[in-house]
Amino acid sequence: MSKTRYKNQKESNEAIAKAYIENDYTNSQNKLLLVSKANYGEKSSNVCYSSVDDKGMNFYEFNNNAERNLMLIERYEWADFSSVTIDHSVTKSVFTFVGHGENRDITIEGKGKEVEQVIRNHSSMEVNVVKRPVWTKVLGYRSQTTWKMFMASTVYTLILLFILHALLPAATHNFIMGLALLILFLSIIGLFIGLIKPKWVLPKFKIKTRKRVLFSYLYLILSCFFIAGVFSDGESTSTPASTQVSSSQNSVTVSSKKDGADSSKQKVEKNDSDKTAKEEKRQKAEEQAAKEEAERKAQEQAAKEEAERKAEEQAAKQEAERKAQQQAASQQSTPSSSTSNSGNYKPFENDPSDDRQSNMSCSGQIKGNKNSKIYHVPGGAYYDRTQDNIVWFCSEADAQAAGYRESQR
Repeated sequence: MSKTRYKNQKESNEAIAKAYIENDYTNSQNKLLLVSKANYGEKSSNVCYSSVDDKGMNFYEFNNNAERNLMLIERYEWADFSSVTIDHSVTKSVFTFVGHGENRDITIEGKGKEVEQVIRNHSSMEVNVVKRPVWTKVLGYRSQTTWKMFMASTVYTLILLFILHALLPAATHNFIMGLALLILFLSIIGLFIGLIKPKWVLPKFKIKTRKRVLFSYLYLILSCFFIAGVFSDGESTSTPASTQVSSSQNSVTVSSKKDGADSSKQKVEKNDSDKTAKEEKRQKAEEQAAKEEAERKAQEQAAKEEAERKAEEQAAKQEAERKAQQQAASQQSTPSSSTSNSGNYKPFENDPSDDRQSNMSCSGQIKGNKNSKIYHVPGGAYYDRTQDNIVWFCSEADAQAAGYRESQR
């Protein structure tokens, strides 16, 4: 493959490198799995590419000015290393191979995850992946360089302040601006103290150096300046120019102020009337809701009483039918059987003639209906009307203990 061919086709360096590598693997027993751009550290300052196969890795140096664009620098066999530590970031991955001899640090760009998978599948090396906090993957924090993180934090803070300014109500702006000025004053004092005694102003930091104090408190001071500027709502104090304007301009200013005062007064009156209307509307809504709730409760109570009344009437009706059936059966029975059984006859509890003699010790007290399980007290609406299927109780407590409930009427 000639260099001229690829230049005439205007192919990219990566395409040229891939073509060379695929050609090198044509007669190789190793299976080519992927090609990626790499950083070979001190071994080469030029652009490098790595080829990953099932047995190891080849590293090539790319040079446009050479007769052969791609030169093989070194090859690593998976079997030569016992373990590898991998540190993944967003755009690149650093592989530290540990073997019997010297350790190797290789940076793979863009395809670090794929290379890690190849190592896991085709080698017996112990793979250790460095766990990075999420914030270290954010743009500006990936390199862990102090000044880059400082600049990134400042930019992100400014963007966040503009978002908060749009979301927070205008009534809170003055409070936020005042709080920012207070923190600004305290931060300046903390900066001077920290440059003398860093540990006094960095209680939560493990590394307590003057450099950390400088960057931390400069960021805090800049943030407070940004807050005061963003939440000031464009208010500024300018020098009065009354000595430089004419009397006609003064009169116009007074007139405009008066008009502004009148307009403000009208706005206040309008706001007051709006508040009054809203309050009246709210009160009417509450009254309507209370009225509807009262009507609903009344309907529920009436429905409950009606259901109880129907249950009692149904129970009385069933008892009357049962009594009629018993009387008809007794009339059809022979006199002899009546005579023979007369000595053992026990009157029913619902015999009307026995409604006050069934329980002589509690006669005339609590009267219960065995079918409906409802008891009636003397003076109740259904007390005298309940004459069938009667069970007597000496007290309401006895009736309730037997499972009866009090009549609603």
